[in-house]
Amino acid sequence: METTYNCRLLDYPIGSHVTFYKKTITRKKDIELNETQKETHNSNFTKSFQNENRTEEQAEHCKKVSLSATKNRIYNIARSNNWEWFITLTFDRNKTDSSDYNMTVYRLHTFLNNLQKRKCPNMKYLIVPELHCDKEHYHFHGLLSGVDNLRFCFSGHFDKGGKPIYNITDWTYGFTTATQVQDTQRVSSYITKYITKDTEQRLKNKKRYLCSRNIDRTEPTFHLLDEEEFLEMYSDKISYAKSIDVKEAYQRINYYELTD
Repeated sequence: METTYNCRLLDYPIGSHVTFYKKTITRKKDIELNETQKETHNSNFTKSFQNENRTEEQAEHCKKVSLSATKNRIYNIARSNNWEWFITLTFDRNKTDSSDYNMTVYRLHTFLNNLQKRKCPNMKYLIVPELHCDKEHYHFHGLLSGVDNLRFCFSGHFDKGGKPIYNITDWTYGFTTATQVQDTQRVSSYITKYITKDTEQRLKNKKRYLCSRNIDRTEPTFHLLDEEEFLEMYSDKISYAKSIDVKEAYQRINYYELTD
């Protein structure tokens, strides 16, 4: 079964994300494609993407596709939920070898699971890794909600925007910072910046992010719409717009963020 569309809509709890494609896309419902593949899907592109003997240029493009797909998934999860805290978790290297990604994820899982069981049963979280500037050690950034029983202690410092910075006293593996989220859309864009080409390649076949089971995910809807009419109707609600050309798919994609 197929659906032809030129517009993909993600209607989030706060605001909407709209994507228009210059060339219409035929979506095969019986084939699971990631978000980036959906955006660029055609026969020529798919063959080059799946070909084991792809050229260096094709291989580089596949890396970009993988990175973009990971960022899209993280952004979708972030926008689909309302967050209360933005946190950073680091490890004391005298206690944990933070260059061992598997070990850091294990300890992070232990902390989050214990927190849900003992203090915050309704906690939602989305956590992403960041490779330290030494390109060897890892720390983590994340979004939290439903953590009323989590202990925060004012650090005595403020961020660049003047918001107070807290520490999470329940985290015993190292050091933390936490600030209250004021704009879910902005923090959703911000957290995807930690997913880089380096982390994507180093963490191949590993978890690129962690999220709780009770997380919400917004499913897209697909439409055939006149883009010019859309712009005339919603121009006063567009808070952000971006266009990209995907040469491999002979496609131009226009992105719009709409406020409520």
